[in-house]
Amino acid sequence: MSPVVPLVTRHWGNTAYAPEQVLSIPLGYDRSVTPVGAVLPEAPDPELRSALDRCARVVVAFDGKLGDSLLAFGAVAAVTDALILLGRTVPVSSSGRYGCLYPTTSTACSRGCSPRLIIGDDPGVQLTRPTEDDHVLLCYPEQAHCRDDGQRAHTHLPARYYLRLEERIGLRLPGEPPFLPPLARNTAEPVGEALTIAAVTATSWPGRKDYGAARFTDAARIIGERSGRHVRLLLVSGHEETAPRPPAEAAGVQTESVTGADLATLMDLFARCDVVLGNDTGLTHLAALASARAEVIGLYGRHSHSKWRTGLGHHHALATPFSERMHRQDMCPVRDGLDDTDNNGRAPLSAISPDLLADTALVALERSGA
Repeated sequence: MSPVVPLVTRHWGNTAYAPEQVLSIPLGYDRSVTPVGAVLPEAPDPELRSALDRCARVVVAFDGKLGDSLLAFGAVAAVTDALILLGRTVPVSSSGRYGCLYPTTSTACSRGCSPRLIIGDDPGVQLTRPTEDDHVLLCYPEQAHCRDDGQRAHTHLPARYYLRLEERIGLRLPGEPPFLPPLARNTAEPVGEALTIAAVTATSWPGRKDYGAARFTDAARIIGERSGRHVRLLLVSGHEETAPRPPAEAAGVQTESVTGADLATLMDLFARCDVVLGNDTGLTHLAALASARAEVIGLYGRHSHSKWRTGLGHHHALATPFSERMHRQDMCPVRDGLDDTDNNGRAPLSAISPDLLADTALVALERSGA
């Protein structure tokens, strides 16, 4: 008899995956025993090494999609770590809507800052107007494959970018998982006795990746009932015109809509949350990076739940069988032309019940001691 495949799988942020569990590319060296600064067996990329030796400035240039940008910061971390390892002090500036989220050391480029090493996406790099003297590293998530070091598979996007660049640079860099710069705002204090829950209703594809404000509200109600605490629910959408209408007030849940807020405001908001529930979208990833205290639970139906997470210990996932397949086989529905609907043509997130989402949030809070 074939084993029963669960409709939804739960993955905690601190879950480590063995190489045999997922399709991955071996690094070719045991990273755990290779000293920082050691020369790696694969020949380095000579153009990249030359760019590191010559560059007078690093520019972080992202202007496309928020989620893609945040998870590509692993590539920036690899470059800045390499420069430190090589004994170089180089200013880091930013360009584009999302490049500014990276912790930089300088503002606008002044005279004498060429050549530059520019890291970003196509729209962001275009804003920098690169010259022939500059070296450009473009970050494409569909081309970032899972790597393994013989002990574990590094499934998360920041790690994929970082380790691939480590190979190209040819030196064992000092970074360790999750290979991301610190963005969390640790000074936030809880607000009162109520549980503050944010539900990210924004999504790049409502027909495929939207859990729905009503089901988020239902999950919040269940969390309040089982915890015995009043719940303040913030429904976070990206723009006024796409904001869902708040459902009818649920017992014990104070519901508020947050629409059109800028990223700095949202980072402060997320930093004060106990729980963030969210669609697989950039604002959910931002919540995981911005908050040191919130348990963040992303809902994955279309893309790999492990690839499209930060790798932080408090960033968890609920995944449908399709998302689980993308995770295990390191596949991309866009790149590989795959249909994520079920036999009845329904969007896969319908398999995740509000009850299961609420239970996951409560277990995450218990695990963290909150």
